[in-house]
Amino acid sequence: MKLLSLVVPTYNMEKYLARCLDTVTDAKVPSTLEVIVVNDGSKDKSLEIIRSYERKRPDIITVIDKPNGHYGSCINAALAVANGKYFRMLDADDWFDTDALVELLKRLETCDTDLFVTLRTEYRVKNNGSVEIKKFPFSTVEYNKIYQMQEFEIEPHVVGREFNMHSMAYKTEVLRKVGLKHIEGICYTDIQYCFLPIDRIKDFIVFDLYLYYYFIGRDDQSTSAVSLLRNYQHVVKVISFVLDYMDKSYSNNSEITVSNQRYFLSEIYNMFINSLRWHKPLTDDEYSVVENIIVRAEKYKADSKIIKKFYFKPYKLIKSRKVLNMIIASYQRVHFQKKKRFKI
Repeated sequence: MKLLSLVVPTYNMEKYLARCLDTVTDAKVPSTLEVIVVNDGSKDKSLEIIRSYERKRPDIITVIDKPNGHYGSCINAALAVANGKYFRMLDADDWFDTDALVELLKRLETCDTDLFVTLRTEYRVKNNGSVEIKKFPFSTVEYNKIYQMQEFEIEPHVVGREFNMHSMAYKTEVLRKVGLKHIEGICYTDIQYCFLPIDRIKDFIVFDLYLYYYFIGRDDQSTSAVSLLRNYQHVVKVISFVLDYMDKSYSNNSEITVSNQRYFLSEIYNMFINSLRWHKPLTDDEYSVVENIIVRAEKYKADSKIIKKFYFKPYKLIKSRKVLNMIIASYQRVHFQKKKRFKI
C-alpha cells in the first residue's frame, strides 16, 4: 500500500533535480512511498534525468510528461493518478531529509488524521556564496499529539509560517472530496492546496520531523521580486479565488475556522501587496481591481506586514489611484538607489 504520494513539479530543473530525487529514492526508502514527477514541458535535460531515476526505483517513481501548464496543472495531473493515502508536494529545487522520510513512512502506518504536518529547514544561499541554515520548530504545539481542527486556531501557534505547502499533507481522499483543482497556467497555487480543505478536515497531527529542506537563492524563484512583478496577474487570480471561497463559506463557518482561513488569506494578501510595489503605474481599470481586493481582504481582517509600513500610510488616509501610484513610484526609486549604493 502506498502511504504517501509525493508530487514533484518540474520545469527546466536539470541543475537541481538530482539533489532532490536522490533524497527520495535512496535504497533505505521503502516502496510505501510514491513519487510522481511531472515534467511540465521542460526544454532542458530534466526529462532525461527523471527517466534515469525511474529506472533506478521503478517501485517508487511515476513519470508524467506533459506540455507546459505551470505549477497548478502539475498538481492536478498528479492528484488524478495518486495512489497514496496522503498527498503532498516537493519542489524540484528543494529536497527531503531521507532519514526523516523513512521515519515518517513508519509513522504513517498507524496515522489516520486528515492532515499531518512536518517541520522545515530553510537553506539560504546568500549573495556572497555563504550558506545560512535555519530550522522552524513549533513553539506552542505538542508534537505527535492529535488536535481537533475545530478547536485549534493556527495564528497564535506560528512564528515563521509553519503551516504551508512545505509542511502540510492532506489525505488524498480529502483533497478529492473537496474538489481541489488548481488554477492552471499560473504560479502560487500552492495556497489553494493549503487553504481549500482547511474548513473541511476533522483533525491533524504535527510530527517532530525536520523533513523538508526549502532552498532559497535562485534569482528566478517564484517569490523573488522579479518573479512577483512578472507574475502579478497570477497572484491576483489566486487571491481572488481565496476571497470568492470565503465569501461563499463565511456565514457557515465558526470563528476559529474563519481565523484559520484568514491565516492563508493573509499569506497571499501579503504576496499581493509585495507584487504591487513592483507594478508599473496603475491604470483606472487596474486600480479598480486592486481597490476591490484590498477592501475585500480587509473585510476579513487579512494581515499584511507590508501595507502596515510607514510609506503606505498616505494610502490608508486617502485611498486613490494617484496616491497609490505615488507610493509605488517612491518605493521603486528608493529601492533601486539602495541597490546602486551596494554595488559601488
